[in-house]
Amino acid sequence: MKIHSVRTFLILLAACALVAPLAVAGAAEVVGTWDAVAVTPDGDLPALLTITEKEGVLEATMDIGGTERRIEDEKLEGDVLTMTVMYDGAPYEVELKVDGDTMEGTYTGAAASGELTAKRQP
Repeated sequence: MKIHSVRTFLILLAACALVAPLAVAGAAEVVGTWDAVAVTPDGDLPALLTITEKEGVLEATMDIGGTERRIEDEKLEGDVLTMTVMYDGAPYEVELKVDGDTMEGTYTGAAASGELTAKRQP
């Protein structure tokens, strides 16, 4: 029984070792500074999105009009980045498809919804 448990443990450990770098590699694809533009009913709204990775966990900040906005629940699943951006006291759900140095997607919140694009800075 004990040998079977050790063997199972080693197999699980090896599987984790194979999967962990994939999570970090995915995070590395979005890490950087991005020039973002949200299409709003009042016109285009530029923003600066900065994404970092610490121990496999994504952290993002967004500067809109000189004001840093709080971001929560940053997640990268495959090539889709999701997060919640607090803007004027309301949460906006953001979903972006990552394609190299560009991202395209949508935002949805209390006052508006629309398209959002971003291009990685060099």
